[in-house]
Amino acid sequence: MSEDKNKLITHAKINWSDQSEPFSQLFQDVYFNTEQGLNESLYVFIQGNNLAQRWLDCSEPLFTVAETGFGTGLNFLITCLEFQAFQKSHPAAQLQRLHFSSFEKFPLNKQDLQSALNRWPVLDYFIKPLLDQYPLALTGCHRITLNEFNITLDLWLGDVKEMLPALYLYDAGIFDCWYLDGFAPSKNPEMWSEQLFKQIADSCKTDATIATFTAAGFVRRGLINAGFAMQKRKGYGKKREMLIGQFSRADLKVPTYGANYRAAADSPTRDIAIIGGGISSACLALALIKRGFKVTLYCKDASLAHGASGNEQAALYPLLNGHHSALSQFFTNAFLFARNYVLQLAQSNPFAFDFSGLLQLYYDPISAKKLDKILLGQFPTELVVQKSAMQSNSIAHIDIGQRALYYPLAGWLSPKQMVNALFDKAQQSGNLTIHFNHKLNSFSQNPHSWQLNFADKHVDHQLLVLTTGFDTLDFKQCEALPLSAARGQVSHIPTNNTIDKLQVTLCHEGYLTPENNQQHCMGATFKRHTTDQCFSVQEQDDNKQKLAKCIPDKVWVDDIDISGNKANVGIRCSTRDHFPYVGAIPDYRATTTFYPDVQKSPPLANAPFHKNLYMLTGLGSRGLCTAPLLAEMLAAQINHEPLPLSSEILNSLQGNRQWLNYLKKGKPLKF
Repeated sequence: MSEDKNKLITHAKINWSDQSEPFSQLFQDVYFNTEQGLNESLYVFIQGNNLAQRWLDCSEPLFTVAETGFGTGLNFLITCLEFQAFQKSHPAAQLQRLHFSSFEKFPLNKQDLQSALNRWPVLDYFIKPLLDQYPLALTGCHRITLNEFNITLDLWLGDVKEMLPALYLYDAGIFDCWYLDGFAPSKNPEMWSEQLFKQIADSCKTDATIATFTAAGFVRRGLINAGFAMQKRKGYGKKREMLIGQFSRADLKVPTYGANYRAAADSPTRDIAIIGGGISSACLALALIKRGFKVTLYCKDASLAHGASGNEQAALYPLLNGHHSALSQFFTNAFLFARNYVLQLAQSNPFAFDFSGLLQLYYDPISAKKLDKILLGQFPTELVVQKSAMQSNSIAHIDIGQRALYYPLAGWLSPKQMVNALFDKAQQSGNLTIHFNHKLNSFSQNPHSWQLNFADKHVDHQLLVLTTGFDTLDFKQCEALPLSAARGQVSHIPTNNTIDKLQVTLCHEGYLTPENNQQHCMGATFKRHTTDQCFSVQEQDDNKQKLAKCIPDKVWVDDIDISGNKANVGIRCSTRDHFPYVGAIPDYRATTTFYPDVQKSPPLANAPFHKNLYMLTGLGSRGLCTAPLLAEMLAAQINHEPLPLSSEILNSLQGNRQWLNYLKKGKPLKF
């Protein structure tokens, strides 16, 4: 647990001055000057990096800014304001989107953040979405999207010296500009180390700029040693000097990523085909279209949202364990992103959901041991907290009689309605074409495209993404992936005068949702290695018996009516370690000979993969939780943008990971 404790995020401790200025107890310094905060940020960082002219001259659709020390978010918000003004003044400019990455070890809690920002009404349009999506105190990257303004914020919580090296770096770098902020060097010397300056340089694109309020000599020398051409500039107000600089990557070695290489497309092609029709393809199509891609979707069915994505209701909550491991971090941050994603989507394209909370029950000794382990992780109580049997009854508004873990931010949503809402929104752009009744039989690589072979025609696309669940194994390029299938039947049961009082989703061996359209969902069965999708009377009864076993001796459970035989059947596609497969599809045949000495030393060359061929699959029973963030990550990867996941998590998502584990143990690949 010692390593886990190092990953716990602590909120900043704030005192407030007579002028209502936030003052850090730890660093004994103010976050900003009330009278000059906005103007100083504008002068030091916006003007210091010459952003107005650089945005006008930008030949790319995306500009990336990075910052040390998020603090109150003032630098981010003033950058949003200036970018909005730029967009209004130059609607035909090549630059259309802004990406801002910020690193913060001691974030303000939401209440302190709101108090600090109340004094800036000119920033209200940006403050509200920031506060609405402001994350819990959990380590790692939290992606916040201001879709109305084409602005994305990646807020990395943790020590910048650990978080910055965790970023995936493309060969050409990822940042156009740096704000070197944080408390003064005399107050926080760790934020101004040569180690950090080198890490900043590694992340920079050619000709990236940097600006900072300080003119300290050791800072200037450290940045010069890291590769920046630095110069002094008049400081803001009474400050005599500040520093600005520019970076060149000309002499830097191109990085390699070895076994865990994640290939971006050769170039961000505009022609992309997606195979699918469920939650993964829906999220991915919208994420790509937001970035200016034209997407063609091929769906084997006559309509969207079949199979597991066709459930009327499903639970949305994170998969937690007692550790702040890569797996736990991935699911917690994906859950927070998914929740914000649902809330934003439903504003423009309404669908059924309810984040009224979720209770995970202590229904037997094994479950009790598992749930108690979760509490060892010391997660924020806003994410998960233990409740007594009496409290659980009060929260649920129904007699359960068991202890539970309560997830206040969780709940249920309609996957079927959400998928259709996502595709409706994507089609409104005019950049999505959907072909139904198109089952892909095979595909093969041409010199500059992939040929897709259907029963009655062949078509070519430059880039292909498979979001095909267990059907992914039908294609020869993917047949060696260790995916597994599990059939699940979800029962649709009519409400009655007792269960219509249920206010939260109940999770046990299965789940039971609150009422929606006079109906509840109860499930689900779990039949490993079974792909039959016909309705089963036995599984309908199994779902009720499972609920009766986990919540015994309750009349309301006995009164549940399953005689209508209404249900949805889907095939979950899962992996052995719970991490999905996302990214470039690895080349199995080349992998078998690529790592002859992997037991002795890691390979220096980049791993073999199929160019311009990607997948998003293996999401198991947590697709609602993970699909929005994974789709955002994959679209960003294809478009050569900063990624919202650490390298450790990205490595865990690679399709070749289990092959490499075998090779490292000296076991041959035998598929």
